[in-house]
Amino acid sequence: MKKILFSSALVLTMIVGAGCAPKGYAQSAVGQNMQVEPGVVQSVKQVVIDGNGVGNTIGGVVGTVAGTAAGRQVGGGTGQIVASVLGAAIGGVAGGAIGDQLDTNYGQEVVVRLNNGKTVATVLRINQTTPLLSPGQAVNVFMSGGTISNISPR
Repeated sequence: MKKILFSSALVLTMIVGAGCAPKGYAQSAVGQNMQVEPGVVQSVKQVVIDGNGVGNTIGGVVGTVAGTAAGRQVGGGTGQIVASVLGAAIGGVAGGAIGDQLDTNYGQEVVVRLNNGKTVATVLRINQTTPLLSPGQAVNVFMSGGTISNISPR
C-alpha cells in the first residue's frame, strides 16, 4: 500500500510539474507568417496568471491520502483513528497549498509604443526562456492575425 501511495504521489507530481508555464511558442505557431513591428517598451508590470485550479485539487487529494496513510502508522485503536483524521486534514491543507503554487504562473504585462505610433499591450508568461523586459528597451513585437505572439528584445 505504501509503495502504491508513494508511486501515485510521484507520478502526479511529475504530471503537474510538467504542465507548468510553456517554454516557447505553441506548436500551431510554427511555420506561421507573422508581422514584426519594432517599438519601445513603455511599461512593464509583474502579474499573476491564475491556473485552472487543478493543482489545488490534485495537491489536496494527494496530501489527504498521504496524511491519512501517515496517521495510520501512529498507535492503535482510537489514537490511530484520531491520528489518521488529523493527518488527512493537515495533509489536505498542505497539499492544496503546494498545488496552488504549482498552479500559479507569473507573467509580465508589457505596453509597447510601436514605431508606427500605435500602442499595444499583452501579458507574457515568465519562465526560463522569457527575457525580462524593461521600460525604454527596443523590442520587436510579433503579431499574427491581430494577436501578439511574442515580444523580444532587438
